[in-house]
This record gives sequence, structure tokens and C-alpha cells, in this order.
Amino acid sequence: MNTNYTIYTKRLCLRLLTPDEAPILADTICTSPSLHQWIDWCHSEFTESEALDFIGATRLNWVKANAFGFAIFTRSDNEFLGMVALNEFYHTFNMGSLGYWMKDKAQHKGYAVEAMEL
Repeated sequence: MNTNYTIYTKRLCLRLLTPDEAPILADTICTSPSLHQWIDWCHSEFTESEALDFIGATRLNWVKANAFGFAIFTRSDNEFLGMVALNEFYHTFNMGSLGYWMKDKAQHKGYAVEAMEL
């Protein structure tokens, strides 16, 4: 599967995270305490090393077609907002899961709905 796949809306750009974006992912997780209560791997001292592991796993899952995780960025200034993913595929039942998370400052602005509709 092509890892350069990108989707655009009027406000958003969805694409895979790259390893050089590990610092911004780590900072986003650390500064979004609302995520810590819902997502087991998110915590206040999330490191760049953990971010690199997450990015690597996301990219590997994409290549293996096990999951398709998209980073959500604004088109206007390329601000990282969160993630949306298709995963947990059940081929026998022709279904899967759609999940998302948004950093605290990007919540309640319609970004998650817009990303999931794509």
C-alpha cells in the first residue's frame, strides 16, 4: 500500500505521520490531558522515542493493510490536530472499526467529524 496517500478537505489534510514529526506527536500527547483518561498509551510524559515507535507501527500497519491511521493537519497552517484510523478489520463479517482522537485545543470544532467522513 502506498504510504504517500493523502486526502484533502477544505480545512484538513489527512496523511501518515513521518518520523521527523515525532516531536510534535510527543508534545501533542503530553499537552492533551483529556486523552490520558481514554487512550491507554497516552500519558503526560510521552516521549519522542514512544512517538517514533507509534509512527513506525502506524506505517507498518499501513503497509501490511492491517490498519490505516491518518494524521489530521490543518490545510491553512499544517497544524497537527490528531488522528483518525480504520482498524480492527473483521473480514468474515465485512466490518471494521473507525476511531479518532483530537488534541485538547482542537476538540469541539468539527475536525473529527470532517476527518471521519473522509
